[in-house]
Amino acid sequence: MPAALREYRPDDLPAVIEIYRDAVKSIAPSAYTPAQVDAWAAFAEQGDELAAMLAQGYRLVVESQAGLEAFAVLDPPDHIALLYCRARASRQGHATRLLHALETEAARRGIPRLHTAASLISHPFFLRHGYTVDNAERVERDGIDFDRYRMSKHL
Repeated sequence: MPAALREYRPDDLPAVIEIYRDAVKSIAPSAYTPAQVDAWAAFAEQGDELAAMLAQGYRLVVESQAGLEAFAVLDPPDHIALLYCRARASRQGHATRLLHALETEAARRGIPRLHTAASLISHPFFLRHGYTVDNAERVERDGIDFDRYRMSKHL
């Protein structure tokens, strides 16, 4: 049975936090230092800020027989705030399904252009889906610097 794409429910929060943590700890080490991975993962450990982000906007999850595999958030309506997939479920099309669903919803709402802040890991994914780099930037989280890309796409 294929994984289902559905709207996020508040009781999904623990699983979504685990997806975030798993993605960062399993996938991020390929492009980030251990200190960067720890600082990034701490966002899930603290939980409150991530929970607040998940309490608003247009939110979707991908659910398989094994449980939740991926999630995404469009908030504000022109910004892809979060898009994460468990390591075990990566390269199965979940992120692409989520991205297309977010783009469809944004277009339905009359949003002409979507924006995101892409990590070094997600940058190639967004490029493959027609996003362009608006600018590179360096941001800080818990005293650790990260490079990322501000990207956008006309819908």
